[in-house]
Amino acid sequence: MPIAVGAALIVTAIAVASGGLPLGILLAVFLALVLAAMPWSPRRYILRRLWRIAASLFVSMALLWVLVHNYRDDSRFDEPGVIPALERYGRWLGDLVAGDLGNSPQYSETVGEGISRTLPVSLQLVIYSQVIALMIALPAAMIGARYRGRASDLAARAVALLGIALPVFITGPILLQLLGIGELNLFGREVGWKLLPVVRYEALGDGLLPHVESMLLPSLTLALNTAAIYLVLMRAELLEQLRLPHALLAQSKGISPNRLVRVHALRPASPATVAAVAAQTGFILGNVIIIERIFTMPGFGDYTLVAIGRRDVLAVVGSVFVAAVILAAVNLIAEALLLAIDPRLESSAKPRSADA
Repeated sequence: MPIAVGAALIVTAIAVASGGLPLGILLAVFLALVLAAMPWSPRRYILRRLWRIAASLFVSMALLWVLVHNYRDDSRFDEPGVIPALERYGRWLGDLVAGDLGNSPQYSETVGEGISRTLPVSLQLVIYSQVIALMIALPAAMIGARYRGRASDLAARAVALLGIALPVFITGPILLQLLGIGELNLFGREVGWKLLPVVRYEALGDGLLPHVESMLLPSLTLALNTAAIYLVLMRAELLEQLRLPHALLAQSKGISPNRLVRVHALRPASPATVAAVAAQTGFILGNVIIIERIFTMPGFGDYTLVAIGRRDVLAVVGSVFVAAVILAAVNLIAEALLLAIDPRLESSAKPRSADA
């Protein structure tokens, strides 16, 4: 089951990053695979969570409608004094269910077309930055737990604190000048190395190498802050697992410290990692707006920011709604994964089912 879940997650991530299939279909298929691999009790818990998410999205849509129902440039909201408010809301909700987010007066395309064109770029940034952040944080956290209090642990913690303290609108220009252009002015001296290419965005369909080159520096900028947060959380969780009786028993039997961390601490700490990844996804999606501005990328965040500047209400509302759906789906998938990889959570889901 874990192999099937992992394979489904990898296929979903690749397909979303390439923009080859609609995001909603991919999320639905992946969630169905996870639910099918579960016993009935956690499956019932996830289904109940689906109803709660649907209710929260319905309330969000009502609030969004409050923002758009007076928008006179859309034919669906003509004659506001004649058409009752409930009927206007029903029309808007019906169009939304049908996938019609309205026509943008600022673009020569519908809002749905604009979001479909720009969303894959931002999803690629989110996925790549998450992968890079985990590749940085996981070994560093294991080293910190293995050599607690030593120089390597102290250095990793110091770098992590620096990464948490620096926002992306500071690290972005610094990395661009330091590793891309190679001309960072530091106390009157030009320092830097042209290690990473600074090129315009290239779609995955235009070639793998050009695509990776165009995404490397923006993804690394997003990943540094996230990796610092993951490092702190994962290190604390690993140290907590090493204090538990099963780890102390394994240590008393003479197991090597590396195996102790890898087998008896890392695997039990994986649920906390999944929860942290889900929580950070919304934070990364917000920072995408800044990154796409710094690196001039035609993504979903830049599309939303331009729509705000142009007061394109329907584009802003459609973007906010799509972002809410993505975050809800990510958190639901995270809960499904937690129930799939940690059997202990199944017993905690049963009492909640009985209470409901």
